[in-house]
Amino acid sequence: MTEVSEELQRTAHRAVQGNTAGREEKAALFGIKALWLHFATECEIRRLAKLHLRIQRKQDGLHQLINERQKIMNRSIRRMRRANGKN
Repeated sequence: MTEVSEELQRTAHRAVQGNTAGREEKAALFGIKALWLHFATECEIRRLAKLHLRIQRKQDGLHQLINERQKIMNRSIRRMRRANGKN
């Protein structure tokens, strides 16, 4: 098991809100609570940090699209109800 360097901790801290100490810190990085994370190298953890940020951005974009679809659906339902006289 490798120790986590300060630079790696800063990189991971930017990707994950909140930090815990020691071994739990490495285990809880990026929302992943897996045993295999203890065996990841420093290089792999840096890559995980980049991937985590990319995944978050994509999830945020998807969330925005779903919200927009929901708004359009709700407006259309209101129009449909008004057309049917079910105000």
